[in-house]
Amino acid sequence: MEIKQPRGEQNIHTTMPKVRIESEKPKVIIDQSQCFAEAGLKNYLELTREAARIGRQRVLEGIARIAEDGDRMAQIENDMPPAIPELAEKNAWEELDYNIDFIPKSRPKIDVKGSLKIDWELGKVNIDYKVNKPIINFQRGKVEIYLKQKPSIKIRYVDVKI
Repeated sequence: MEIKQPRGEQNIHTTMPKVRIESEKPKVIIDQSQCFAEAGLKNYLELTREAARIGRQRVLEGIARIAEDGDRMAQIENDMPPAIPELAEKNAWEELDYNIDFIPKSRPKIDVKGSLKIDWELGKVNIDYKVNKPIINFQRGKVEIYLKQKPSIKIRYVDVKI
């Protein structure tokens, strides 16, 4: 008996995975204009608008004060204390408001722009194989039957008396 085993065949084909990464560098934009405005550091447009608003308000307050003082001086016929010393004392001292505050109250506006794009392809593995069966050569054994000597019986009488 003879047995031969041929090797099996195996082929492996791989496709490598692919990864593509595209990124845009981030840009951080910090806007502190509101914080600076609260601290009194305004741009020229805001500063001009605020000065005009405050000026208009002060003019209106001044007109109201002058009209009020004129009305007080017109009441001279009433038995009241003299108006001029009273008005002089009232206008001599400016009332000041004191207040403690923390600035800035608002937070800066922070904006981040940028992008990240990741694209991928999966890899593949292809395995091909071939199984080879064993090769068996088998020859049946031979059995030869032969007679070296044919059967025979010889009977001899040694004595003739029977």
